[in-house]
Amino acid sequence: MDLNIKIFQWINSGAGVHPVVDGFAVFFAEGGPYLLIALFVVLWFFVGKNKKTFLLEATETAIIGLAANQLIGFFYFHPRPYMVGLCTPLFPHGPETSFPSDHATLMFAAAFYLLLARRWATYGIPLLVVAALTAWGRVYSGIHFPFDMVGSIIVGLMSTGLMHWLAGPLQPLNEKLLQIIDQVLGVLIKRGRQRRW
Repeated sequence: MDLNIKIFQWINSGAGVHPVVDGFAVFFAEGGPYLLIALFVVLWFFVGKNKKTFLLEATETAIIGLAANQLIGFFYFHPRPYMVGLCTPLFPHGPETSFPSDHATLMFAAAFYLLLARRWATYGIPLLVVAALTAWGRVYSGIHFPFDMVGSIIVGLMSTGLMHWLAGPLQPLNEKLLQIIDQVLGVLIKRGRQRRW
């Protein structure tokens, strides 16, 4: 039997049997990227300009990773576990290619960039833990194979390297983006306060 399938069956074996574990898996499988977005939004209001640049670059790294996934998916299709009758997924999902995982790529790319390129371990390590939980949750839930997550890790590392190389050339653009984002947030906050009063 294929190693990918064997590992999948081992991870997925408890799905649908343990409600608490099922809920935990689905939470991270679906919610990982939302946790990332929430963290970045909160941090934006509490860190200095340099760290905001890190957050913006980490976001761009995730976008590069997702773009790479789309390119891979254009040339290579791999069915998901439930599409080949290996399981019943814990939540519904469309019959799209499984390799690599967009959710895991987004999480790993952002985490790797903060941790490896910017040495921001305070947030890079927790994000890496959440990325790992997201990867586990998507395999446990029957949405992905383990090797999909290996692919996501590789894409995340490659995206981190590419973004680290692009950080210098993109600096003028990112300076403009930082100004625009801060201006837009300032307007939104001001309007919110006016409505409250």
